[in-house]
Amino acid sequence: MKRGFNLIEMMVAMIILSMLLTALYQSFSAGQRNATEIMESHQINEEVDRNIQKLIEDVRESNYIDEHCPPTLKAAELANHKTSSPENILMFTKINYDFSKEPADLPDGTCNYTQTRVKYYVTKDDEDDPNSTYVLMRHLTPFDNRRKQIDSEIHEYEVLKGLSECIFYRLDDPDSSRSGNLYIRLKIARKDRNEKTFSNYENDILISVMERGSPPE
Repeated sequence: MKRGFNLIEMMVAMIILSMLLTALYQSFSAGQRNATEIMESHQINEEVDRNIQKLIEDVRESNYIDEHCPPTLKAAELANHKTSSPENILMFTKINYDFSKEPADLPDGTCNYTQTRVKYYVTKDDEDDPNSTYVLMRHLTPFDNRRKQIDSEIHEYEVLKGLSECIFYRLDDPDSSRSGNLYIRLKIARKDRNEKTFSNYENDILISVMERGSPPE
């Protein structure tokens, strides 16, 4: 004669089924979190790549880079060059020549070009948070053909957020094949959802751009 499940057997079966469902849910949830983190990291990498390419093109389009911004350092001094250092600034100038005008024919005090001074600097995302990441800023100051600053057209905006480090420098090493280069070192960090550290995701990038040009006479 066939018999049905008794109460104890049904309870055991329900407990086992509940444990299986819980394990399946946790496995699915962990996989979903991992997939989300991979997507977020991929999106961060794409955004970083786009902005770094823009930064490199910006420097290459310049006519000359400021003599002291960024500073020229020996290899032993790099460890003391911090993101928060006051001299940690990149500044260069872009010149737009008007070749339809001869400089000799221009009125006194007027030149045949206008220029824009570009400054990159780094500031904390939250000044009140000692663990705050940094933000890379781009500041534009235009000048007219009399070399006068146009205050109404000064503009600045954010380039990159989530930086744990960002330094600009030249390397004082005559024996190096890249001694005339400008260096930019970036560390991009993403804060973990449940932690206050930035060790969960960090990308260390070193950019080297050859300097060229000089101020107009």
